[in-house]
Amino acid sequence: MTSQGDDYPTSLLSGVEDATSGDDDQPRQGGLGFGLLILRIGLGVIMGAHGLQHLFGAFGGPGVGGFAHVLEMLGYHKQTTLLSWITGITEVAGGALVIVGLFTPLAAAGLAGIAANIVYVKFHGGFFQGDGRGWEFELLLGLCALALVFTGAGSVSLETNTPWRKRPLPFGVISLLLAAAASVVVIVLAR
Repeated sequence: MTSQGDDYPTSLLSGVEDATSGDDDQPRQGGLGFGLLILRIGLGVIMGAHGLQHLFGAFGGPGVGGFAHVLEMLGYHKQTTLLSWITGITEVAGGALVIVGLFTPLAAAGLAGIAANIVYVKFHGGFFQGDGRGWEFELLLGLCALALVFTGAGSVSLETNTPWRKRPLPFGVISLLLAAAASVVVIVLAR
């Protein structure tokens, strides 16, 4: 059986097309929900662990005071203690929300904003991490977060009947604009 005159069997296209699966009017998406769950867990755990390092010195991290000093070395000279708290809280809260799949566009946008700031300050240090000055890792984290801004959490999440799950693009754009504005404010006011 072929679909719309194409030479591909309908069964091969069932995960790609917007065919509905039963009475719930949700499109069949195959492993998309599970794949997004893996992405969310990976990003959330990494960013959350960084936040715990920055806030409490967990996992051998610097704590708030030490992270404020790191921010000074990266070129932030104003309100570094406050910026340390804001960064750590955003990483922990954003990571947790991304993991459970709640307010995903906004949480992922916050994580993308943090990654964008680090890429910005490390940009002239070279792309590769070799000596700790590269920004390839932060770019990857930011791209993962950016993908979640626009895809949402997927079907395996707490945000089943939310407006941003039903219309991810407008909410993703709004969340991204808020994160971009916050990133610019941090760069302008703290550097």
